[in-house]
Parts: sequence; structure tokens; C-alpha cells
Amino acid sequence: MEKELEQFRQEVERQRAGRRGGSGPFPEPLRAFAVRYLAYALEKGDTVKAVVERLGVSEPTLQAWRRGQTPGSKARRGEQRAAPLVPVVVHPRKEEGLRAATTFAVVSSQGWRVEGLGLEEAAQLLRRLAC
Repeated sequence: MEKELEQFRQEVERQRAGRRGGSGPFPEPLRAFAVRYLAYALEKGDTVKAVVERLGVSEPTLQAWRRGQTPGSKARRGEQRAAPLVPVVVHPRKEEGLRAATTFAVVSSQGWRVEGLGLEEAAQLLRRLAC
């Protein structure tokens, strides 16, 4: 694990080289290693503070990676956050002569999309997602 830790630190320094105000987004394999290393170190009785010092990243960055967040996934100051999925009930108006949709698409604020659902399937998906 110590060899991977050293490789991680070198890659972090390489990412930061020549950039102002931080390093930009870290690649997924680096973030995944940091989260695995944190879990490993905490199991051995280390503190988060000791781990961030060894990794060479800030505690807020490591905690965000631990929660599965990446740069840009949180709204910056002054920006509005994307609204969470909200269940809705759709009642077609027959008096207007509109054709009812035969399939639906569910799109999340994180960017995933489920298409081709019937009305009941879309409702079940939203219920299961606890929306």
C-alpha cells in the first residue's frame, strides 16, 4: 500500500504542476485510491487528519470524494443547484384532443436517463428512487 501511496502523491503533484488555484479535476482512479486508502487507514486506527497529510489533498476534497462527489458536482456560490427528482401525476386532458404519450423518459439532475418506460413503469421507478 505504501508504494501506491507514493505513486498517488507523485500523481497529485504532477496534476498540480503549472496550475494556479488548485489542480482541476483528479482522474477517477486517483479518487478511488484515496477513498480506499482512507478506509484502510481508518480501519487501522488512523485519523482523517493523518490520512490527508499523507495523501497531500485537503480534508474537504477527500470527504467529497468519499461521498462520491467530483469537481463540479456541487453548485458553486451564486449558482443554483439542480432540483431533485419530484414525482408528478399526469392526467391527459381528453377534451383537448391530445394524444397520451406511449413512453416516457426519466432524467436525473446527475445526468442519467431511463427511456422507453410506460406510465406505470415510470411511476414505479420514481417510487423506488424514493422521489
